[in-house]
Amino acid sequence: MKRTPLIAYLVLVALLSAAFIAGMKAMGRSGNYLAGAYMLAPAIAAALTRLFFYRPGFRDARLHLGRWPDYLRFWGITLGVVILSYAVYTLLGAIRWDFSGETFLAQLLSQLAASGERIDDLPAGLTPRMMLIIFFIGGLTLFNVPLVVAGFGEEFGWRGLLFPLLCRSRRILGFVAGGLIWLAWHAPLMLVLPDTSGFTAGQHALNAAVLAVGAIASFVFFAWVYAKSGTIWVPALAHAVFNNGSRSFAYFAVVENQILANVGLMLAMLAVVAVLHVRGEWAAFDAFFSQGQRKG
Repeated sequence: MKRTPLIAYLVLVALLSAAFIAGMKAMGRSGNYLAGAYMLAPAIAAALTRLFFYRPGFRDARLHLGRWPDYLRFWGITLGVVILSYAVYTLLGAIRWDFSGETFLAQLLSQLAASGERIDDLPAGLTPRMMLIIFFIGGLTLFNVPLVVAGFGEEFGWRGLLFPLLCRSRRILGFVAGGLIWLAWHAPLMLVLPDTSGFTAGQHALNAAVLAVGAIASFVFFAWVYAKSGTIWVPALAHAVFNNGSRSFAYFAVVENQILANVGLMLAMLAVVAVLHVRGEWAAFDAFFSQGQRKG
């Protein structure tokens, strides 16, 4: 049946994700470290679906490395998207900039406390200021390997399998469904990493609507990277750049209004989708599907 792979994939993602969430809740505060493993659930579900429920198997998984200039190109494009998002945050007043390093130090102390360590346990000669510089530059240049792995974990599932299953025949509807499914998958993390506990019911509703639109636009962007490059490794790289770059700039930014920050990200991603449309980049999706997913 045509829908069998889609149903199988969604069921597997739900089961695997639920298992990771249960583990995080059972481990308490230290369960935050399982969040990285949670990001691998889409890739594991996609691999199982391709093995047992998807007739082409891995033949159309596009696991070849592709063209090396694409890695540099989409690294730059994605970093530009991150910079655009922070520019919008600033214009909206969602954040204030703090270059003292206190924001990074607070995050570092929290991470050390979660692992039972102290700031005095850092290696000799390694100061928090040095760590800030290393983490900032590393985030912009992909030194953070765990987030690179997490990028592949998501992209192999969401764009490598869900995107073609949903968008082959009904492009716009597929993008909307894909973005909402992607958002729903991220939502359980809030049970472990709450940041909206002070919201009213109305604020929660507004925030959910903003996140939904932003997720759909982001799904389109990463799907475009996949379709344009023709290999799953480039959107995996782009996803890692987006996560790493966002975290690097966050070391110097203090969120003043979480809803406004989410609105800023939504506006930035909508602007990116609009640029793709104006530049005729939607044709990349037509070319992608016209090739019949034969590359593997």
